[in-house]
Amino acid sequence: MWNVFSCKNLRHCYGEMLHTLLDRDEAACIEDAAIGASTVTIFLKAIREYCGDVMNVISEHMTYEGRHLYEVVLTKDRPPSDKSEDQQSKPTIIIEAGQEGGTESVGLALYIIEQLVACEDYEPMLQYVTWVILPCTNPDGQEYSRYSQVSWKKNLRPSEDQLSYGVDITRNFDTQWGSCPKIESGFSPIYPGVGPASENETMFIKSVIAKHKKEAKLYVSLKRDGHSIHYPYGHTKSDPSNPSQLHRVAGDIAMRVNQRTGGVHLFMNTSVFDSEGKAHCGHSVDYAYESGIPLSYEMRVFLGSDNKIMTKFQSLPRGYDNSLRNGYFSGIREMYNVLTNEKKYGKITK
Repeated sequence: MWNVFSCKNLRHCYGEMLHTLLDRDEAACIEDAAIGASTVTIFLKAIREYCGDVMNVISEHMTYEGRHLYEVVLTKDRPPSDKSEDQQSKPTIIIEAGQEGGTESVGLALYIIEQLVACEDYEPMLQYVTWVILPCTNPDGQEYSRYSQVSWKKNLRPSEDQLSYGVDITRNFDTQWGSCPKIESGFSPIYPGVGPASENETMFIKSVIAKHKKEAKLYVSLKRDGHSIHYPYGHTKSDPSNPSQLHRVAGDIAMRVNQRTGGVHLFMNTSVFDSEGKAHCGHSVDYAYESGIPLSYEMRVFLGSDNKIMTKFQSLPRGYDNSLRNGYFSGIREMYNVLTNEKKYGKITK
């Protein structure tokens, strides 16, 4: 069973969990499981029970429909030999997934948690960086999109007049929320809400950023339908205050992803604005950046509609999804390198 993981050395607590919980009909790896809201809950509860020394799960926030919004914190003490040399607090990476519903980005967030907890190979990644992962920030929209013929990306809170429902969380953050043309119809797939930060999901993400922003050096929002990484801004074409640093890191992450995915589809890097060709106001990347997190990104994963179009003209290589997943995780590992290789990247500040 242990050879199903890509790591060479399985953490003892994770091995115990597999032996205790898995039977012949259950998936041994999260990437083989059907990703729904219940999968997230069961997976996190199991890991916390068996590997609580490296992770904590906080579930103080809930959606309109009563589903939990989970904050997962992964960390370990530094080796004793290092503590006397550097008593500074560890940098923090915040990863959140699923603002637009769907299962792809949520599955990737769970895969990141699985790799960091299960594999002793990645022990330094827990010793030198604190990982704060929000694996599913729109579980209501995720569940609806699983069983709907519509490509649903909003949450499910009904409008005040009860005629429509759903707010586009990606447009609900209070950074330049009102700078784009006003959308008043709740039927619009990009309806930004009655006001900034009006949604439980938005407030949840904001609270996590506020809690960790003192030590947070990097924020990434994983989203469905695409294959690229985007830096600020979304609301304007203007550059942020540290464009060279943002561009260099995005380029290095893209390079790592491309090295592992085989080049069938090139992983690109650009600004949020340029990726959409127009302003995207109320974006969480802009909010995280303006909150003081110097490296803030959106990462689009698993192609989505582009993949469906491409398969009409050519067959994809066997195991292509696994190649993409491994490529994205290589990009996540590069984020760790960015924060721990000061000689190469310098001090990460805005």
